[in-house]
Amino acid sequence: MRNVLLAPLLLLAACASPREACKQDAVKDLRIVQALIADTQATIDRGYAIQTGSRTVIYTNFCVGTGLGSDGRFSFCNYPQSVTTKTPVAVDLEQEKRKLRSLKEKVTELKRDSLLKQQRCELEFPETS
Repeated sequence: MRNVLLAPLLLLAACASPREACKQDAVKDLRIVQALIADTQATIDRGYAIQTGSRTVIYTNFCVGTGLGSDGRFSFCNYPQSVTTKTPVAVDLEQEKRKLRSLKEKVTELKRDSLLKQQRCELEFPETS
């Protein structure tokens, strides 16, 4: 019984406070652009991009008792499985370098904006002791 009463409290404690949620939202765009910078830099370093795709493959396996009578005989079962593929793709390196410069300019702007947003979060949701 005691564990049942503690479970809701643990779930409540796992949620971010309004202040933390506000701060996380303030840096969301900055983190996305930083990830794009890392990806673009990796593409430039490699000399090509990697395109990720997904397709479904049908696998066949033995099953027991899945026939019409379910009398325990072996039969074949097909099941779909999603498979991720990675394919090298040629890119215009000069265009990637321009994109990287643009992203780096954007990250400077976003750092300033996210700092202001975080300060607003601290004012709007003061820390309670």
